[in-house]
Amino acid sequence: MLAVRHAHGAACDNSLMKPQEESLGHACAPTVLVIEDDDVIREMVAEHLHGALAAEVGACATLEAALGMPAPDVAVLDLGLPDADGLEALRKLREAMPSALVLVATARGTLAERVEGLRQGADDYVVKPFSLLELEARVQALLRRRAPSPAPEPEELVWDEAARHVLRQGEPLPLTPLEYLVFSALAARPGQAVSRPDLLRLVIGPNFYGYERLIDVHVGHLRHKLDPSEPFRYIATVRGYGYRWDGPQLRREGFGHAR
Repeated sequence: MLAVRHAHGAACDNSLMKPQEESLGHACAPTVLVIEDDDVIREMVAEHLHGALAAEVGACATLEAALGMPAPDVAVLDLGLPDADGLEALRKLREAMPSALVLVATARGTLAERVEGLRQGADDYVVKPFSLLELEARVQALLRRRAPSPAPEPEELVWDEAARHVLRQGEPLPLTPLEYLVFSALAARPGQAVSRPDLLRLVIGPNFYGYERLIDVHVGHLRHKLDPSEPFRYIATVRGYGYRWDGPQLRREGFGHAR
Protein backbone atom coordinates (compact mmCIF):
# COMPACT_ATOMS: atom_id res chain seq x y z
CA MET A 1 0.00 0.00 0.00
CA LEU A 2 1.11 3.57 -0.55
CA ALA A 3 1.74 5.56 2.56
CA VAL A 4 0.55 9.15 2.26
CA ARG A 5 2.96 11.88 3.26
CA HIS A 6 3.18 15.52 2.27
CA ALA A 7 5.94 17.19 0.30
CA HIS A 8 5.54 20.09 -2.06
CA GLY A 9 7.06 20.84 -5.45
CA ALA A 10 6.13 23.04 -8.35
CA ALA A 11 7.50 21.60 -11.56
CA CYS A 12 6.00 19.09 -13.95
CA ASP A 13 7.93 15.91 -14.68
CA ASN A 14 7.53 14.88 -18.32
CA SER A 15 10.24 12.22 -18.29
CA LEU A 16 7.74 9.48 -19.07
CA MET A 17 6.07 11.40 -21.87
CA LYS A 18 6.83 12.37 -25.44
CA PRO A 19 7.96 15.98 -25.97
CA GLN A 20 5.24 18.45 -25.05
CA GLU A 21 4.86 19.67 -28.63
CA GLU A 22 3.27 16.28 -29.36
CA SER A 23 -0.20 16.88 -27.92
CA LEU A 24 -1.21 14.42 -25.22
CA GLY A 25 -4.62 13.90 -26.74
CA HIS A 26 -3.24 12.84 -30.14
CA ALA A 27 -0.55 10.36 -29.12
CA CYS A 28 -0.98 6.71 -29.98
CA ALA A 29 -0.34 5.55 -26.41
CA PRO A 30 -2.87 6.37 -23.68
CA THR A 31 -1.97 9.52 -21.77
CA VAL A 32 -2.17 10.08 -18.04
CA LEU A 33 -1.40 13.15 -15.96
CA VAL A 34 -0.67 12.61 -12.25
CA ILE A 35 -1.29 15.75 -10.16
CA GLU A 36 0.06 15.01 -6.70
CA ASP A 37 2.17 17.16 -4.35
CA ASP A 38 3.76 14.23 -2.49
CA ASP A 39 7.02 13.53 -4.32
CA VAL A 40 7.19 9.84 -3.42
CA ILE A 41 3.58 9.07 -4.34
CA ARG A 42 3.76 11.13 -7.54
CA GLU A 43 6.87 9.37 -8.80
CA MET A 44 5.68 5.92 -7.73
CA VAL A 45 2.27 6.32 -9.38
CA ALA A 46 3.75 7.76 -12.57
CA GLU A 47 6.35 4.99 -12.90
CA HIS A 48 3.77 2.27 -12.23
CA LEU A 49 1.18 3.54 -14.71
CA HIS A 50 3.84 4.05 -17.35
CA GLY A 51 5.04 0.46 -17.02
CA ALA A 52 1.71 -1.29 -16.39
CA LEU A 53 -0.38 0.50 -19.03
CA ALA A 54 2.32 1.47 -21.55
CA ALA A 55 1.01 4.99 -21.03
CA GLU A 56 2.67 8.33 -21.56
CA VAL A 57 2.62 9.83 -18.09
CA GLY A 58 3.18 13.39 -16.95
CA ALA A 59 3.46 14.30 -13.27
CA CYS A 60 2.83 17.68 -11.63
CA ALA A 61 3.01 18.84 -8.04
CA THR A 62 0.61 21.79 -8.38
CA LEU A 63 -2.61 22.56 -10.19
CA GLU A 64 -1.03 25.61 -11.79
CA ALA A 65 1.64 23.46 -13.42
CA ALA A 66 -0.95 20.89 -14.52
CA LEU A 67 -3.11 23.52 -16.20
CA GLY A 68 -0.19 24.37 -18.47
CA MET A 69 -0.16 20.82 -19.84
CA PRO A 70 -2.13 19.43 -22.80
CA ALA A 71 -5.27 17.59 -21.75
CA PRO A 72 -4.59 13.88 -21.07
CA ASP A 73 -6.93 10.95 -21.50
CA VAL A 74 -7.03 10.49 -17.72
CA ALA A 75 -5.97 12.85 -14.93
CA VAL A 76 -5.21 11.43 -11.48
CA LEU A 77 -5.94 14.36 -9.19
CA ASP A 78 -5.04 14.72 -5.53
CA LEU A 79 -7.48 17.02 -3.75
CA GLY A 80 -4.88 18.18 -1.21
CA LEU A 81 -2.78 20.38 -3.48
CA PRO A 82 -0.95 23.42 -2.07
CA ASP A 83 -2.38 25.89 -4.59
CA ALA A 84 -5.99 24.66 -4.95
CA ASP A 85 -7.47 22.67 -2.13
CA GLY A 86 -10.36 20.26 -2.29
CA LEU A 87 -13.11 20.48 -4.88
CA GLU A 88 -11.77 23.82 -6.12
CA ALA A 89 -8.96 21.90 -7.83
CA LEU A 90 -11.48 19.55 -9.42
CA ARG A 91 -13.64 22.40 -10.71
CA LYS A 92 -10.67 24.27 -12.20
CA LEU A 93 -9.28 21.13 -13.83
CA ARG A 94 -12.70 20.33 -15.29
CA GLU A 95 -13.01 23.82 -16.76
CA ALA A 96 -9.52 23.70 -18.28
CA MET A 97 -9.66 20.09 -19.51
CA PRO A 98 -13.30 19.17 -20.23
CA SER A 99 -12.27 16.21 -22.39
CA ALA A 100 -10.15 14.52 -19.70
CA LEU A 101 -11.54 11.84 -17.41
CA VAL A 102 -10.66 12.62 -13.80
CA LEU A 103 -9.80 10.04 -11.16
CA VAL A 104 -9.79 11.77 -7.78
CA ALA A 105 -7.26 10.41 -5.31
CA THR A 106 -7.72 11.75 -1.81
CA ALA A 107 -7.57 10.96 1.89
CA ARG A 108 -11.03 12.53 2.21
CA GLY A 109 -12.95 9.34 1.77
CA THR A 110 -16.29 9.71 3.52
CA LEU A 111 -19.36 8.76 1.56
CA ALA A 112 -20.61 12.34 1.51
CA GLU A 113 -17.27 13.61 0.19
CA ARG A 114 -17.12 10.95 -2.50
CA VAL A 115 -20.68 11.68 -3.61
CA GLU A 116 -20.00 15.41 -3.73
CA GLY A 117 -16.82 14.84 -5.73
CA LEU A 118 -18.70 12.76 -8.29
CA ARG A 119 -21.38 15.42 -8.51
CA GLN A 120 -18.72 18.06 -9.09
CA GLY A 121 -17.34 16.19 -12.10
CA ALA A 122 -15.06 13.39 -10.91
CA ASP A 123 -15.32 10.26 -13.05
CA ASP A 124 -14.03 7.94 -10.33
CA TYR A 125 -12.67 8.06 -6.81
CA VAL A 126 -9.84 6.24 -5.02
CA VAL A 127 -9.19 6.80 -1.32
CA LYS A 128 -5.71 7.06 0.19
CA PRO A 129 -3.92 4.94 1.12
CA PHE A 130 -4.55 2.96 -2.07
CA SER A 131 -2.79 0.08 -3.75
CA LEU A 132 -1.06 0.63 -7.05
CA LEU A 133 -2.98 -2.30 -8.52
CA GLU A 134 -6.32 -0.72 -7.60
CA LEU A 135 -5.24 2.59 -9.07
CA GLU A 136 -4.06 0.85 -12.23
CA ALA A 137 -7.39 -0.98 -12.59
CA ARG A 138 -9.38 2.23 -12.15
CA VAL A 139 -7.27 4.15 -14.67
CA GLN A 140 -7.54 1.25 -17.11
CA ALA A 141 -11.34 1.25 -16.73
CA LEU A 142 -11.43 4.97 -17.51
CA LEU A 143 -9.19 4.46 -20.55
CA ARG A 144 -11.63 1.85 -21.86
CA ARG A 145 -14.37 4.46 -21.64
CA ARG A 146 -12.22 6.79 -23.72
CA ALA A 147 -11.55 4.22 -26.41
CA PRO A 148 -13.90 4.56 -29.41
CA SER A 149 -16.11 1.59 -30.07
CA PRO A 150 -14.99 -0.25 -33.15
CA ALA A 151 -17.29 0.19 -36.11
CA PRO A 152 -19.31 -2.98 -36.63
CA GLU A 153 -18.21 -5.05 -39.56
CA PRO A 154 -20.86 -5.23 -42.28
CA GLU A 155 -22.41 -8.66 -42.49
CA GLU A 156 -21.06 -10.81 -45.28
CA LEU A 157 -24.41 -11.28 -47.02
CA VAL A 158 -27.71 -9.53 -46.31
CA TRP A 159 -30.87 -10.22 -48.23
CA ASP A 160 -32.98 -7.09 -48.69
CA GLU A 161 -36.25 -8.49 -49.97
CA ALA A 162 -38.02 -5.14 -50.21
CA ALA A 163 -35.34 -3.70 -52.50
CA ARG A 164 -34.74 -7.08 -54.20
CA HIS A 165 -31.04 -6.71 -53.44
CA VAL A 166 -28.37 -8.99 -52.05
CA LEU A 167 -25.71 -7.04 -50.17
CA ARG A 168 -22.17 -8.31 -49.77
CA GLN A 169 -20.12 -6.41 -47.18
CA GLY A 170 -22.71 -3.65 -47.41
CA GLU A 171 -22.58 -3.33 -51.21
CA PRO A 172 -25.39 -4.56 -53.52
CA LEU A 173 -24.44 -7.34 -55.92
CA PRO A 174 -25.15 -6.73 -59.63
CA LEU A 175 -27.62 -9.60 -60.03
CA THR A 176 -29.89 -9.91 -63.03
CA PRO A 177 -33.61 -10.42 -62.28
CA LEU A 178 -33.33 -14.16 -62.98
CA GLU A 179 -30.18 -14.51 -60.84
CA TYR A 180 -31.96 -12.77 -58.00
CA LEU A 181 -34.91 -15.15 -58.31
CA VAL A 182 -32.58 -18.17 -58.29
CA PHE A 183 -30.87 -16.77 -55.19
CA SER A 184 -34.15 -16.12 -53.36
CA ALA A 185 -35.53 -19.57 -54.22
CA LEU A 186 -32.45 -21.29 -52.78
CA ALA A 187 -31.66 -18.97 -49.85
CA ALA A 188 -35.25 -19.23 -48.60
CA ARG A 189 -34.69 -23.00 -48.23
CA PRO A 190 -31.30 -23.37 -46.48
CA GLY A 191 -30.07 -26.96 -46.44
CA GLN A 192 -32.92 -28.15 -48.67
CA ALA A 193 -32.19 -29.68 -52.07
CA VAL A 194 -34.25 -28.11 -54.87
CA SER A 195 -34.55 -30.00 -58.15
CA ARG A 196 -33.82 -28.29 -61.45
CA PRO A 197 -37.48 -28.53 -62.62
CA ASP A 198 -38.73 -27.14 -59.30
CA LEU A 199 -36.16 -24.36 -59.38
CA LEU A 200 -37.16 -23.43 -62.94
CA ARG A 201 -40.83 -23.32 -61.98
CA LEU A 202 -40.06 -21.23 -58.87
CA VAL A 203 -38.04 -18.80 -60.96
CA ILE A 204 -39.97 -18.61 -64.23
CA GLY A 205 -43.41 -19.85 -63.28
CA PRO A 206 -45.48 -23.03 -62.76
CA ASN A 207 -46.16 -23.57 -66.46
CA PHE A 208 -42.52 -23.65 -67.59
CA TYR A 209 -41.36 -27.02 -68.90
CA GLY A 210 -38.37 -26.00 -70.98
CA TYR A 211 -34.77 -27.13 -71.04
CA GLU A 212 -33.84 -27.97 -67.43
CA ARG A 213 -30.12 -27.29 -67.85
CA LEU A 214 -30.95 -23.64 -68.52
CA ILE A 215 -30.93 -23.13 -64.77
CA ASP A 216 -27.28 -24.23 -64.58
CA VAL A 217 -26.18 -21.14 -66.50
CA HIS A 218 -27.89 -18.80 -64.06
CA VAL A 219 -26.59 -20.72 -61.02
CA GLY A 220 -23.05 -20.50 -62.40
CA HIS A 221 -23.26 -16.73 -62.85
CA LEU A 222 -24.85 -16.34 -59.41
CA ARG A 223 -22.12 -18.37 -57.72
CA HIS A 224 -19.38 -16.15 -59.10
CA LYS A 225 -21.16 -12.98 -58.06
CA LEU A 226 -21.78 -14.23 -54.53
CA ASP A 227 -18.09 -15.06 -54.06
CA PRO A 228 -15.67 -14.95 -57.02
CA SER A 229 -12.88 -16.50 -54.93
CA GLU A 230 -15.00 -19.47 -53.80
CA PRO A 231 -17.89 -19.84 -56.25
CA PHE A 232 -19.15 -23.09 -54.63
CA ARG A 233 -19.15 -21.64 -51.14
CA TYR A 234 -22.87 -20.90 -50.91
CA ILE A 235 -24.60 -23.07 -53.48
CA ALA A 236 -23.88 -26.81 -53.56
CA THR A 237 -24.65 -29.08 -56.49
CA VAL A 238 -26.83 -32.10 -55.69
CA ARG A 239 -25.60 -34.50 -58.35
CA GLY A 240 -28.29 -35.68 -60.77
CA TYR A 241 -30.95 -33.60 -58.99
CA GLY A 242 -30.42 -29.87 -58.52
CA TYR A 243 -28.99 -27.39 -56.01
CA ARG A 244 -28.91 -26.63 -52.30
CA TRP A 245 -28.16 -23.46 -50.33
CA ASP A 246 -25.22 -24.39 -48.08
CA GLY A 247 -24.40 -20.87 -46.88
CA PRO A 248 -25.48 -19.48 -43.52
CA GLN A 249 -29.09 -18.54 -42.88
CA LEU A 250 -29.17 -14.94 -44.02
CA ARG A 251 -30.39 -11.86 -42.24
CA ARG A 252 -33.43 -10.80 -44.22
CA GLU A 253 -34.59 -7.20 -44.42
CA GLY A 254 -37.79 -5.69 -45.74
CA PHE A 255 -41.29 -7.14 -45.97
CA GLY A 256 -41.71 -7.27 -42.22
CA HIS A 257 -38.19 -8.43 -41.36
CA ALA A 258 -36.48 -6.47 -38.57
CA ARG A 259 -33.64 -4.23 -39.55
